[in-house]
Amino acid sequence: MPSESPPPLPLRTTALGRLGLYAFNAGFWPYFAMSTAALFVPAVGIWAATAPFDRKRTLLRRYTEEWGAHYLERAPFAGVTVTGRDRLELDRPAVYVANHESMVDVLAIFSARLPALWVSKVENFYAPALGWNMWLNGYIPVRRGYLPSIMTMMRTCLARLAQGRSLIVFPEGTRSTDGKLRSFYRGAFFLAARARAPIIPLCLDGTRNVLGKGTVLVRPQQVRVNILEPIEPSAYDFDSRRLRDATRDRMTVELAAMRRA
Repeated sequence: MPSESPPPLPLRTTALGRLGLYAFNAGFWPYFAMSTAALFVPAVGIWAATAPFDRKRTLLRRYTEEWGAHYLERAPFAGVTVTGRDRLELDRPAVYVANHESMVDVLAIFSARLPALWVSKVENFYAPALGWNMWLNGYIPVRRGYLPSIMTMMRTCLARLAQGRSLIVFPEGTRSTDGKLRSFYRGAFFLAARARAPIIPLCLDGTRNVLGKGTVLVRPQQVRVNILEPIEPSAYDFDSRRLRDATRDRMTVELAAMRRA
């Protein structure tokens, strides 16, 4: 079933209106820049104080979730609705996979408060404050298209899963420009099959309308994160290709249903 997605909302149809939208952005971006610099300082303190005894960096993770989530959760005219969190066994390692439409996807997923490590392109780790905090959290970098980096990333991910950690991956690899799911890379599904960890799909809707690819204009509004039932690799005989295709099919159906609703 094809996944239909509406185009980004025209300025005149937003709750703020054209002038209000520009005023919102004039306030949001300076706040974003100043807050990321200010909130990084406590992150360093938490990391330094807890590193000797908190190997999973739990306190830093929770702080980072609140830091990232508040930009959507508490912004005027915005918000995040998370459903399906009751389906999770949070003490069991898993591989979370999400559709990717916007930089805002990360903020929306933070609202789900998932105890997991992000796998992200290495360029993100060099962003001031935000990227440096990714290093502190122990997120896993990868240089896209560079095989040695990809192999190192895979070994690190398998080690973290063996330690009982979970991962968050965007299997499309890059943001969709039209809201339709792109082809999935196999890496996340290979990791799940190899580690015998469930795949947990995250379906995000509305983030592309908040901040689409190729624009810096933020349109504050409600977004949704739906956590689907875990998919066990054993149901597909630990075949990563079948697992990948089944996951993508399930997410396509769910996204279509969310958008119709």
